[in-house]
Amino acid sequence: MYYQKKNVSRSVKIAALLAVVLLAVGLYKGYEYLRKPEPPAPPPVEEQEPPAPIPAPKPKDEEPSPPAIPERVSEDKRWLHIVKGTYRLYLYKGRDLERTFRIAVGANEGQKQRVGDKRTPTGSFTVQQVQNASSWTHDFRDGAGEIRGAYGPWFIRLKTPGWSGIGIHGTHAPDSIGTRATEGCIRLKNEDLVQLKERVFVGMKVVISE
Repeated sequence: MYYQKKNVSRSVKIAALLAVVLLAVGLYKGYEYLRKPEPPAPPPVEEQEPPAPIPAPKPKDEEPSPPAIPERVSEDKRWLHIVKGTYRLYLYKGRDLERTFRIAVGANEGQKQRVGDKRTPTGSFTVQQVQNASSWTHDFRDGAGEIRGAYGPWFIRLKTPGWSGIGIHGTHAPDSIGTRATEGCIRLKNEDLVQLKERVFVGMKVVISE
């Protein structure tokens, strides 16, 4: 009887000790859990803006309408009308428009007043001469010196009373076409000049207007 009581007492002690150990382990784990740093909060999700709409393609520049044709025009002869404001050279046969060429004109606006003012004269003129200019050079006084091919392959010299050296020619700078860039002449792309040269003749009428 005494032995049984002793065993029971011993079992109770062991159970109590085990409970204390388990409690201690639980408390330790709880303490460790509390010591752990909280995981960083996820970064806020930025609201994404809707994609920008694709811009519509720019419409191509509309070709300007040719100016009115003078009343007194020979029905069977070709003639030229140069319009400085729209940078266009129109080739007519009588009253029929055959070709349109983009050009560059004098760097300054208005009627020519003096030599060297970089203005293209306006008025009614004629073709005086067609010259091979493939070997010509010109110094634009921009520090680059003499430029070979500055006039392109041909120089269509105009008879412009009061002024000399005015003509229609090519260029070494095709990007200048469509701008005010010359010293007073009318400038075309070389390939356009070649086509025009085949259609001009000495005495051909050339009208230059603003």
